[in-house]
Amino acid sequence: MTTRRAFLVAFAVQLLSTGHCFLSSPCGRISQILPLTSPARTNPRSETTTLRAQRRKKSNLQIIVEGREISDQDIQSAIQTQVESAAQSEYAVAEGLQREAPDKAHAAHDAHHNYPRVLLHADRLGRDATKRILNVLPKQKALVSTTAEWKRLQRHASETISQTHLRDLLKDEERCDSMFATHDGVYYDYSRQQATSETMDLLFNLAEKQELTSRIDQMFSGEKINFTEDRAVLHTALRAPRDEAGTVFVDGLDAIKEVHEVLDQIKAFTEAFRSGQITGYTGKRMRNIVSVGIGGSYLGPEFLHEVLKTEAEGVTSSLGYSLRFLANVDPVDVERTCADLDPEETLIIVVSKTFTTAETMLNARTMRQWLWDFMGDDIDVVRKHVVACSSVSATDKVAEFGIDTENYFFRFWDWVGGRYSVCGAAGAVPISLLYGFDIFRKFLDGARSMDQHFRNAPMRENIPIIMGLLGVWNSS
Repeated sequence: MTTRRAFLVAFAVQLLSTGHCFLSSPCGRISQILPLTSPARTNPRSETTTLRAQRRKKSNLQIIVEGREISDQDIQSAIQTQVESAAQSEYAVAEGLQREAPDKAHAAHDAHHNYPRVLLHADRLGRDATKRILNVLPKQKALVSTTAEWKRLQRHASETISQTHLRDLLKDEERCDSMFATHDGVYYDYSRQQATSETMDLLFNLAEKQELTSRIDQMFSGEKINFTEDRAVLHTALRAPRDEAGTVFVDGLDAIKEVHEVLDQIKAFTEAFRSGQITGYTGKRMRNIVSVGIGGSYLGPEFLHEVLKTEAEGVTSSLGYSLRFLANVDPVDVERTCADLDPEETLIIVVSKTFTTAETMLNARTMRQWLWDFMGDDIDVVRKHVVACSSVSATDKVAEFGIDTENYFFRFWDWVGGRYSVCGAAGAVPISLLYGFDIFRKFLDGARSMDQHFRNAPMRENIPIIMGLLGVWNSS
């Protein structure tokens, strides 16, 4: 069990024992105790000491995880990230209201008194997370750190590897011949790792003990291995071939069929865009693309763009078009992104799963205003120049923004994490618009090849597994 999971278990036990949800404030202290049955709207920054005393008086439960007592600070740390994220999001929304409607008194009021909403939101997160933890954790096996395989690795690290310098390991001429793996033109050399053949044997034994190959199959088949959010982890479905439709379902949804419906939509749209059939508000052909996003929905596509723009095929196919990315809310960065672009020839892509991401939506509104400043505030300007990549649940918000949800809206799903979204609409739309759909299809085929290698190759020849095990070795 990781330290984070231990904290969550402690939090779940404490939650059930007291009937209260402990919430942290952005300043890093436990600031409020909310009954699960009826969360209160009180000042979250008041009476912290008194509340702590009340909590101790109500419950004398001692929580022991991995041999030590879990403190209030431990519990606070376990949920700090979620609560701070919620706080930032809620404040940003309120501040956005204030900017867009400065003449309305309620906007300023919401911006100033918004924190109780954060507490209510965090309380719901706490209850949902607790249910998932209690449903899943009893099914888990013993902590990996308690297994004999882990203890052998610890002894090996302290008694052998800590006493050995890498330069001495590299004197072994057979090392480079044995510590490598290859697949489909990818050659992975790990001979420069602070590890030996014995290290790798011990790591593979650990992986077998933890039934890693079985867990890989669970991921590919759509089981909800992301138990903290009760979600499947199916980025692999984004590059699965069409003939595998009907083999993977998530909550009754045929995942691969859904993926190919969106890919077909993206292919048709990008071909119409690149051929000039799709034009801007004034009838001009559009040649500039600005992708607005943050995190994985921005970094993945930008990384792929940086690779493709130096490839001969990419250089040829992108002639006459430009692609820029906007993630920073700094007005200077926005100005640089828009510099020398003609709004009449520019298509904006807004990438946000919920269409509420604070930074992304601020930049999206800025770019919408940029279009309106040049072409007038007709709603058809937005319908002709703005595309959305978002989840189906955000359809109403996409429509409220002014986007044509019938033709300019490309969906993705909550079973794809942001860092993997480059293989979905977040990456497919900007990359296909610039380079053509066929090039993006080749990228998906390459990812599919590595997926198959990951699922089927023997463990000792499996590049992703070896990289993962070495990650465990180096970090612990």
